[in-house]
Order: sequence, then C-alpha cells, then structure tokens
Amino acid sequence: MAVSKITWSSLMQRKARLVLTVLAIALSVSLVIAVTSGYASAEASVARFFTEFMGSTDIKVSREPGQQGNIKESVVDGLARDRDVQMAVGRLELDTNIVDINGKPIPGHELQTATLIGVRLPRDADVAALKMEKGLAGKWFEEESGDFAVIDQEASRLLGAKPGDFILLPAQPAPLKLKVTGVVHKPAIIAALQQTIYVPLRTLQKLRKLEGQVTSVQIDLKADVDADAFAKRWKQTMVAHKPPLKMSTARESRKELDKYMQGMRFLSYMGGAVSMLSAMFIVFSTLSMGVTERSRTLAMLRAIGATRGQVAKLVILEGMLLSALGMVLGVGLGLLWVEILTTWKADFFSAGAVISKGGVLLGTVGSMLTALAASVLPAWSAGRVDPVEGLTAVGQASSAPFPKWVALAGLLLIAIDPSLMYLPGIPRPVVFWGHFLVGLPSLMVGYFLLAPAFVWIVEQVFGRPVAALMGVRHRLLAHQLTGHIWRAAGTAAALMVGLATLVVMYTLGNSVLNSWRLPTRFPDMFIYSPAGLTREQGKMLEKVKGIRPGEVLPIAVTVSRLGDGFFAVVGAAMLPDATMFLGVDPDKALSMMELDFRAGNAKDAAEKLKKGRHLIVTNEFKELKGLTVGSKMKLKTPKSGEVEYEIAGVVWSPGMDVFVSTFDAGRQFEQRSAASVFGSLEDAERDFGVKEIKLFAANLENFVDKQDLVKRVQEQLGVQGLTSGDVREIKANIDTGFRKLLLLVSTVAFAAIGVAALGVVNTIMASIRTRRWQLGVLRSVGISRGQMLRLILAEAILLGLVGCVLGVMGGLELSFDGVGLWRRMVGYTPPIDVPWPMVWLGMAIIVAVTVVASLWPAITAAREEPLALLQAGRAGV
Repeated sequence: MAVSKITWSSLMQRKARLVLTVLAIALSVSLVIAVTSGYASAEASVARFFTEFMGSTDIKVSREPGQQGNIKESVVDGLARDRDVQMAVGRLELDTNIVDINGKPIPGHELQTATLIGVRLPRDADVAALKMEKGLAGKWFEEESGDFAVIDQEASRLLGAKPGDFILLPAQPAPLKLKVTGVVHKPAIIAALQQTIYVPLRTLQKLRKLEGQVTSVQIDLKADVDADAFAKRWKQTMVAHKPPLKMSTARESRKELDKYMQGMRFLSYMGGAVSMLSAMFIVFSTLSMGVTERSRTLAMLRAIGATRGQVAKLVILEGMLLSALGMVLGVGLGLLWVEILTTWKADFFSAGAVISKGGVLLGTVGSMLTALAASVLPAWSAGRVDPVEGLTAVGQASSAPFPKWVALAGLLLIAIDPSLMYLPGIPRPVVFWGHFLVGLPSLMVGYFLLAPAFVWIVEQVFGRPVAALMGVRHRLLAHQLTGHIWRAAGTAAALMVGLATLVVMYTLGNSVLNSWRLPTRFPDMFIYSPAGLTREQGKMLEKVKGIRPGEVLPIAVTVSRLGDGFFAVVGAAMLPDATMFLGVDPDKALSMMELDFRAGNAKDAAEKLKKGRHLIVTNEFKELKGLTVGSKMKLKTPKSGEVEYEIAGVVWSPGMDVFVSTFDAGRQFEQRSAASVFGSLEDAERDFGVKEIKLFAANLENFVDKQDLVKRVQEQLGVQGLTSGDVREIKANIDTGFRKLLLLVSTVAFAAIGVAALGVVNTIMASIRTRRWQLGVLRSVGISRGQMLRLILAEAILLGLVGCVLGVMGGLELSFDGVGLWRRMVGYTPPIDVPWPMVWLGMAIIVAVTVVASLWPAITAAREEPLALLQAGRAGV
C-alpha cells in the first residue's frame, strides 16, 4: 500500500509529464487499434460483398486455371436436374473496354476495362440481392434478354451514367446501346479494382456470339446435402468436359479469399506495432527522468530501510500505472478514430466499423508489456542508488563516459537480422519467421542500446557547430545530453522509429521502381483485345497501316501453379505460389526485346524454345532455387498435368508481367504469381489450352497516332473493344501510382514521429527541471531570456540529430535486410537505391519536430524570473 501511495504521489508531482506520457501511450494504442480495425473494416466490406454475391451458393463451377474455352449450358441443365440440386444457374463473364456514349475512350482511362456479367434474372437470386446505390432510384432488369444494364458505382462515375441514361458497349458490326436501369453498390476497394456491368445473359451471348455458353455455374444444394460428396460425385464429369472444369465449395472459396487477406492483415499489425515501439522508448525515457530527478527521494528511502527490490518496484509500478492510464484512454481514442474513419469513408467501408479484437489485444497487452520492458533498466538504476551519494546535492551534470559495453551489446543485436538474411544454409521458414519474430525486435533493441553511444558522439562532434549556429557558448551546452545519457537515448530512439520506417519504405520502393528500366529495345505499344484474337487474326495485325511489318508479337498469357513448396513458407499465405507463363514466338520476342541474359544467350535460348517445353526464366528463379541453363523445372498445367520444362536461359526481369497485369488488373487478384517465365506459343496451346490471344506487342512506324491505329485495327480485323498503351506511358502511370501508395502508407511513419514529439517535450522539460538552479544562476549573471531560449533549442537540435543518425542507420539496415528477405523468399534482388532527397527531408522533419516540440518548455523557462529559478533548489527537485 505504501509503495502504491509513493508511486502515485511521485506521478502527481509532475502533472505535465504525466499528461504527456499518458497521451503518448494513448496515441500509440489508438493508432494500433485504428490501423488494425481500419483494415478489419475494409476486409469485412470485401467479405460482405463476397457473401452477398455468392449468397447461398454452395458450389461454384468454373474452368481450371489457365484453361481457355467456356462451359456449355447443357452442363448447367444437367446439374439442375441432379436430385441434390435446388438451383443451378450460369453466368457469362467477359471483359469490355469502357467507352463514353460516343464510343471514345474516357480521357485518363484509355486502358480501363470492365467486367461484363451476363445473368439470368430473376433466377440468379444472389445477383438480384445486391443492393442499389443509395440516393439513386434504380432496379434490376427482370428479363433474360433486352438492351438493359446495371452498373456499379465506380462504372457509374467513370461513364457519368445513372438510371435512365444510356451506355455503349463496343461490338461488331456496331456497338450496342444499353439503358441503365440501376446502379449497384460494391465496396469501394472492389469497385475501384474492377468495374462491373451486369446485362441479361441472352443479350451478352448474342453480342459476343457465344450462344449456349457460360463461364461459371452457381449451385445451391438441397438441405442436408454434403457439398464435398456432391463435388466428388461430379468430379469425373467435370474433368471430362472440354475445357476441364473444377468445383469449388463455398468453404474453399472463403478459405481462398482469407488466404489473400492474411498478408495485408499481418502488415496492418506490423504497422500498428511501429507506434507502440515509439511509445515504449518514451516510457523508458520518462522513467529514466523520474529516477534521475528523484535521486534524493530514493536515497532517503534507502537510508530509512527500503530494500533495492522495493525501490525498483516503485519504478516498475510507475511504468505500469502510466501504461494503464494510457491504455484506457487509447482504447477509447482508437474506437473513436475507427468510427470517424468508417463514417467519413462510408462508401469504402460499406460494412461499417469493425473492431479488430487482435488489434485491441495488441494495443492493450502490448502497451503493458512495452511499459514493463521499458521499466527494467530504470528500475535497476533506481535499485543501485547509493544513500550517501543520492543525498549529496547535484550541480551541473557531467559527461558520462563512452558506453562501450552497452554499444557492443547493441552491435551484436543488430547483427542478428542480416545474419538470418545472408548466412547460407538457413532454412527459408526460419529466415521468414525469424526476421519478424527475432530479427526486427533485436534490431530495434540493438539500436536503442547503441543510442547512448550516438548521444555521446553527436554531442562531441556537433556540439560546437550547433552552439555557434545558435549563438551560445559551447561550455553552457556541453554535457546537457551526456549528463543524462539514458534519458536522451530513450527520446532519440523514439524519434528513430518513425524515421527508420520512412527510410526503409522509400528505399525499398525506390529500389523496385528504379531497377525496373525499359531495355533499349522494347516494343512501342501493347494492343489488348478483351475477347481475344485467333492466331490468324493476330497475323492480320502486321498488315495494318502504321505497324511495322513483321514486328507484331502475340503474347499468350496464363498462370501456372508451381510445385509444392517452391515459394511457400508454412503460415506465410502472402507469399506467391504461381508464376505467369508468357507464350511467345521465340525469334520475334528476342528480336523485339533486348533481354539482359544472366545465363545462356539469346540465340541458343530461341532455338531451345522452338523445340518445345523449354523456358527462359527470370533471375528470381536462379537466386531462389539455383536454377540455371539445363536445370529442370516443373509447372502444373491445366491440360497436360505436371510437366517438366528445361531452362534455356536466365534473364534479369524485363517487367513484362507488370505490363500484362496493367491490362488485366482485376484478374490478378485470383493468382499470387511471382515473376514470369517465357515459353513458346506452342507450349501455351499444348499444355495450357490457350487458343485465343488477348495481348499483342507491336513496333510502329514513325509519327503514328495510336488512337487512329486502334480504329484501323478494329475496322480491318472486324473486332471491337481494343485498347492500346504506350509502354512509356504505362510505366509512368505505374510509377506515379506506386509513389502515391508510398505516400499513403508513410502516414504510419509520420504518426510515429508525432508520438515521439511528445517524448521530446518530456525530455526538454525534464532537462530544464533538473537545471533550474543552474539556469537561475545564469540569468542572475546576465544571460538574457533570448540566450536561454537558444540554449534550450540547441539542446533540442542535438537530440534531433541523434534521432536522425539512428533513424537513417536503422532504415538503411532494414532496407538491406528487406532486399535479403526478398532474395530468400522470391529470389528478387534489386540493387539498393537510396532516395537521398526523401532521407534528407525525413531528417529535416525530425529536427523540425524536436525544435517545435521544445519551444513551449523553452519559452516557459526563459520567461521565469531568476529568483524563481534559484528557489527551485540546486538539484532541481
């Protein structure tokens, strides 16, 4: 009881510090809850749409991955007649270009495509159950044919169409004009990824000349029917169909959806933990201040019989009380942030606010554990207070010796993560989980232990320049940080977390973007046909005016599952498990694209590809599995089963898969593919069943207008809905989008810096409090208010410089380790490219934050009268 009273009394003596520390903890807890619950809310919106769209569907029938061709409606009829089936309905899903009512591409969205879904209403009850957009009077059409359409809210925005308006679908010989009867609401995250246009099934079949065909079948079973047993009974029929079909139960579909979500869920927890780490260092700094300031009090307790354990218990209990107060306030703030966010962006979070139980647990339990961890060293220091020395009045702080043993421990800890990444022979699961569970925590603790050494170094190296800059005497500035070295170290470590996060995100992002350079020789443009072209139609492209003869490259795009365990790590569902197979004409591909061969050469590789079942693979495969020319690699193909291919060459990734994904972004969600492999068109047809080709690369004559070219292609080939893209324009758009994404996710780093700013205020306030008598003497002998203000700001600048050094070093090491993790997990090894302008900006932000955060305590101290400062006492207690 006495210990609790003393602890509470101690906290209440420093009310401003109590408020700042509790607020820092509360903000960190609220950020954890906000980040994780924000993601949980987005995930719930996706799951809700999935549930609404799948509805009561027990089984979905679709083509095997990579297969071409559609499902005959006779299969739907056969399934509908099964004794266990309540209802079976087919849907036809195709791609189409988005064009305005005049048939022209929408500016800024020239490459945009939408998914056309032909449905049978009112039989397809799951589609009919989708809700209409609020504020728009609309309804579903009720016929299987007719010129009607229901569009989602994103398509409505792009087309500028609402119920009663008309939209145009590209078609041959003439486009089809449809009346919009309704606008359906989808979660914004899905609508932004892929726009959807629903039309009557018979209308779409007639439009695309696919009478009697669908692409998927939704099956509702009668009550108490075992879905797995039903699927097993129909398995042989599905496999015998041309193309082979697969049945997915609702449980399997939801399991697959959850697998794709796990990676982002994991990253949301990592993002929340960043702010928690900043709070831990602030708690440590606060407790260290308390031990230093209460040295007399602690010494008196020791003198009257308190044991070392009781004194240490005081400090630990103080940390736990601070954490408990911050935790209670932080949970409330976190719930408030989530509610505000989901209300503000209600279109995006259509399922409303969903609180992440794991995030709340991480925030609450994490805050208690971090407070406990942060209190260990201050508690140990408090227990070592000598009664005689503690009762002696303390004058000006003197510099601590260089903390060599602590620095050595820090160096050993920061060496753990790069050792996991780069030492040979360590299993990949150990590397992956060791990085997140051991390497990252050790790295952060290691830099915290290195912080005192950097405080010492920065004060020695930058003390005089900063003193000269601020117009104060160096002797007055000397030892202000090293005199209370652990207090400064804790605050600098808190500043380090945000800057390190900023540096690693931008360095890795910059490394990826700048390593992806177009070769000197690369196709001028891509032409994409959502409906696909036959190889004969593809040959006709070469005769179109404006395209160079002989320089059209058909690209058959499909995805192949890799052998079990190729990329996978147990429990790491965010890792890829497939590769993009690009079937090409070997001679044309290697003449139109200048590939950087790392093993083999272009001539030999082309000859081998023409023989069949040979591959040109990217350097990722070589790094990951040691594959090189002559090595064997198994691909799971939908038509030929598992097939062994031989490596004909290894090239540095040309980024062709990135360009391909641009034209079919919505479908990329279905497969987590890694890199790409090049095979022949014959391989694509024989093993993957590719008959029609959607993507073509072409070189153009000089001064050709690309839109005019597309029109000529459509006229001469008799197809509609083509899109085209200049490769440099596509790359620029991808670069811009990626950098915008970096800016968005960097808000976590800026939030951590904001939390650390509260620690700076705490530290400067404590520094002033422990020097009140000294500052009073200086004011009495003629130091002006302005000089005192600049003296305190100079101390803040030095503190910010320590945070900068730690943050940049930590961020660069994390970047180095991140590339190592990519190499071990997926074989990707881009050269590290540090974006120094962003690094300098981050450092400027840190210094600015420390200066701004120190202004209030500095101005307050400068305004006090000398007598008031002297009366505070020599020791500042």
